[in-house]
Parts: sequence; C-alpha cells; structure tokens
Amino acid sequence: MHERERHHIILSETAVKPVVTINYLVDLLAASEATIRRDVNFLHSEGKLKKVRGGAESIHPPTSTGLAGRPFAISQSINAKAKKRVAQAAAALCKEGESIIIGGGSTAFMMAEHIKHLQLDVMTNSFVIAEYLLREGKCNVSVPSGKIYREQNLILSPYPEDGSSQFYASKMFFGAQGIGSLGVMETDPQIVQGTTRLLSQAEQRILLVDSSKFNLSSSMITCSLNELDTVITDQGVSNKSIKMLENSGCRLIITKEPST
Repeated sequence: MHERERHHIILSETAVKPVVTINYLVDLLAASEATIRRDVNFLHSEGKLKKVRGGAESIHPPTSTGLAGRPFAISQSINAKAKKRVAQAAAALCKEGESIIIGGGSTAFMMAEHIKHLQLDVMTNSFVIAEYLLREGKCNVSVPSGKIYREQNLILSPYPEDGSSQFYASKMFFGAQGIGSLGVMETDPQIVQGTTRLLSQAEQRILLVDSSKFNLSSSMITCSLNELDTVITDQGVSNKSIKMLENSGCRLIITKEPST
C-alpha cells in the first residue's frame, strides 16, 4: 500500500475513534510497526493528528452519534483484490430466480457487479447495493425501514420491526468486522441487531471475509460459528483458522489468485 493511502486511512480511523493504537494500525494496514510510527510522526508534524502514547488521535475528536466502525469508502480500499475474489465466489452461488439477502459492507457490495445480470429478489440493508442493483441490474430490490447511516451506507432501525420479517431468502451473504472461535463479530450494537434480523430470514448463512478478518476482533458477537453454513475467504487464511472453521461444521471456500 502506498504511503498516501496509509495516511488517508490513518486519518479516517482517527476521525471516527477517540484513540487509534499503533498495534491496531499495524494489523489494519499490514505494515511494520516502524512504518506506522513513521506515518504517525509525519501526520503529527503536519498538524493533521495528535501523536499520543502508543497511538494517535484526531485534532478534533469525534462527537458524532453515528455508528462505530470505519467508513464504507475506506473499507473498500483495504484488501480490495482479495475481497473481489471472495465476492465473485459468493456470486457464483446465486441461481436465477432465487430470493437472497445481502448485508452491508465492502465485500458484499462487490457481489453486486457479478449478480446484476440475474433475475433475483434481493433484500439488502446496504444503501449502495440497493442503488447499484436498481440502476445496473435486473433484480427486484427490497430494503428494510430505518435510518440511513451515511458513513457506512447502511439502513438500520432501532425499533423491533423493520419490515424484513416478511421476506424469505434461500441464502444470506454478509460480512463482518472480525471472526474468531467465539463467532462472527461486529463493531456496533445496531449493526449486530440489523444483521441478526436478516439472518433469521435465510435458510443458509454465508459469511464473506478476507483473511485479514481472522486477525481482528470486537466486543460484539453477531452469531456463533456453528450458525454459519459457509465461509468464503482467500488464500491468506491460516491453518489454525481453517481448522477452527472445519471443527465448527461449516463449509469453507478458499478463493485463489488468478494464474499469470
């Protein structure tokens, strides 16, 4: 990743979190600690953030009551090639005439390009997926009721009923902030609530995560591993994580880089 891209992501992370640690940025950007410290020192010297012990914080700390988690536009740029392969493998599981649910997130959004030629009934809480499929595709699109969160491009409702309970899907495709032995994790309780509602409407639950998500975690669990039917990830997944998924009983699909 180029220096300018790293700086953009670091500034975006500090804009939505009170403090961002060096260790978090090392994992997020797949860069060395020395590189991240150099980036933080540079941005501090430029007056774009404040360097603090063990991390960095924004010049103007966030006061918004929006969702926790990084903005959709930033997520799109992280591990983009791996996400595209995962999205393509997910789209290959869709069949003409099916009813499916697609959750929010950058990997799920990348599915849209590969299913736009199909006649599908799609429920999604992703504003950008709904907009893309309506503009470019043949799909019938439904969305739940709720507030549109601009940063994450998600439609979420704080109320018990958002209209999704009447929708049946053969499959649900969704992403996550992280995945570990205790289950699939997210950053915000409203995202967990919205995803859980949609999961209850689908016969099969299919998780789309690039391999970096096995190194990330959060304090909120969306569902346990044994509630998943399939996990799609890339070749960077570790043997330890593969064994963890196999022990949970879910199917694992590992995408491959195209041969050159």
